[in-house]
Amino acid sequence: DIYISGDLGDSFLDFQILKKKIKVNKLFSKYFIKKYYHPDLQLKLSNCLNKFANTSIDVSDGLFNDLKKLLNKQKISFKLFENKIPISRKLNSLIKQRNLNKIDLISNGDDYQILFTADTKKARIIEKICLDNRVKISKIGKITSGKNQSMIINKKGQQIVPKNSGYVHQF
Repeated sequence: DIYISGDLGDSFLDFQILKKKIKVNKLFSKYFIKKYYHPDLQLKLSNCLNKFANTSIDVSDGLFNDLKKLLNKQKISFKLFENKIPISRKLNSLIKQRNLNKIDLISNGDDYQILFTADTKKARIIEKICLDNRVKISKIGKITSGKNQSMIINKKGQQIVPKNSGYVHQF
């Protein structure tokens, strides 16, 4: 199974606010600016990962790029469910108000949440650690056979393709 800690997308939205590509009221602006400059790092969770995670990475370059790095060219693929990918209430509100695309907002990075994979049998351990440490963790997908194509499924059950899969470092 594939899991993510916290919410995604707030940092990218703030970056758009800072670049003056999107305008929001002061309350929203203050919230998103705080998320960009002071990300909610999951330090308590990172100390527990060895108890249940098979692999893990922080989401700094975008959910899809970092997931591909996490799989590291193994002969496996993934299936993600758009409606399971967590976003903040404020971001959800803006998406509805402005008819924004959730996948485009959550695929750009700078969220610094922990993306990890774990065996389905570890679900109880994960849930207990979440409760004990007051950490929000969401199951967002699953690992599938390499014979299958990696995909993102929307709430209508249709496969979708993000316009941007994240930040790519140029070396």
